[in-house]
Amino acid sequence: MALHLRVAGWKTFHPARLVRRRPWAAILLSAGATAFLGGAAVLAVSLAPMWGIGAETATVTAVEAAPVPVIGSTGGLSISDSIRGSVNQVITAPPVIDRPVNGIAFQMRIPAIGYSSSVVEGVDAAHLEKGPGHYPTSPWPGRPGNVAIAAHNVYWLSFSRLKAGDRVEIQTPHGLYLYEITGSKVVEPDDRTVLQSTAEHQLTLTTCYPLWAGAYATQRLIFFAREIGGVG
Repeated sequence: MALHLRVAGWKTFHPARLVRRRPWAAILLSAGATAFLGGAAVLAVSLAPMWGIGAETATVTAVEAAPVPVIGSTGGLSISDSIRGSVNQVITAPPVIDRPVNGIAFQMRIPAIGYSSSVVEGVDAAHLEKGPGHYPTSPWPGRPGNVAIAAHNVYWLSFSRLKAGDRVEIQTPHGLYLYEITGSKVVEPDDRTVLQSTAEHQLTLTTCYPLWAGAYATQRLIFFAREIGGVG
């Protein structure tokens, strides 16, 4: 039986309608509480590492590499040992020095004529007064190209006895290189074609000609050689 209350200025109050609305309010309240608790849980989990909780889950460990097979023909050396040895060789290898040491570029010897001399870096008058000089624009022995050395004829008087097949030894700070004389020719003083670069390992020796003429020489004597070996 519905209860009807009427008061002046008041609307009719129906308790049944209030009862019907309460389940929806409870559902909404429950959903809101669940969402709040879920959000709080997610926030707590995300901030947990800040307090050292579960920090180990953030640690990334390296994957252990599979063992490298052993090469039977190398006396039990594994590929990893071989690679490690190569790396050690690269690290411990002495540096290649392509520059003068204490003013000397390298040593040159020609056993066939009993010749031996230090070679300086440079071919201007000041350098050639000290002896043979290496053309700075040419490569060093052991490098690809045309290695060029010049000297005054007074230092190379014995070169009149040089012949094809004689060996020239050049000792640098990074190795010993052997060359074999292949020939010679006389050119004009301004002929620089003999110094042109090449793809081969060659050696060119230049001096004034005739050798006995000293400062009165009017031409150039050129000796050509090819590299036949070296230990660098």
